[in-house]
Amino acid sequence: MSTLVDYPDVLRAWHRALWQAHLTTDFAQPEHDLTPYPVVVVHRLYALTDAAVDNLLGYVRQGGTLVCGFQSGVADEDDRVRPGGMDARLRELFGIRTLHEWWPLEAGETVPCEGFHGSLWSEELGADGTADETVRYKGGELDGLPAILRKGRAWYLSTLPEPEALRDLLARITSGAGVRPVLDGLPEQVEAVRRGELLFVLNHGREPVTVEVPGTHHDLLTGEALTDRVTLGRYGVAVLRP
Repeated sequence: MSTLVDYPDVLRAWHRALWQAHLTTDFAQPEHDLTPYPVVVVHRLYALTDAAVDNLLGYVRQGGTLVCGFQSGVADEDDRVRPGGMDARLRELFGIRTLHEWWPLEAGETVPCEGFHGSLWSEELGADGTADETVRYKGGELDGLPAILRKGRAWYLSTLPEPEALRDLLARITSGAGVRPVLDGLPEQVEAVRRGELLFVLNHGREPVTVEVPGTHHDLLTGEALTDRVTLGRYGVAVLRP
């Protein structure tokens, strides 16, 4: 264990990466119906009930894409550590033969991987040879061992990639599952969320920005008719209806 691995901080890191990729997210319980979601992200769930594990497995079997962060499925709801350090059904799902050791990282310490650096946490995993894609650790005690595994539509991350790497990875995974931002080419600090026929466009930045919005829309806040673009002031908001 590590006192540096704080649940809210890890949650924020994953949510920030999705937000920066302009991807709208919901929060859902792992035992609830997940089939409406093309991608489910389990950032770090140390304790999972058998029902939750079965639900996640069923979700993938039905065509969903699952992305799971480190130290998930370690214990049951009574905090009893599962044999092998991770639920055997999840290990099979991700292509993990054994979980030999946890390697928490010190404050400010990173671990090199192929294409990025990991932080907070790392794991000594043994792959079972069934994974379709593997990103490996580079150097140190874990050199050559898997840092990320993908088996079919199931991904497992045994470390927390640096922010840009996590954003880019999640953007690639979600794009492969057919999930795209509501609007293409959004500026960095702009968020777009669709609710029914309404499109909410929010500028979280301090500078005015123009956003491309194809088509003709009516801004419910200003009464303006807009064609192909909307200009938002500092922290500006538009609520658009076709």
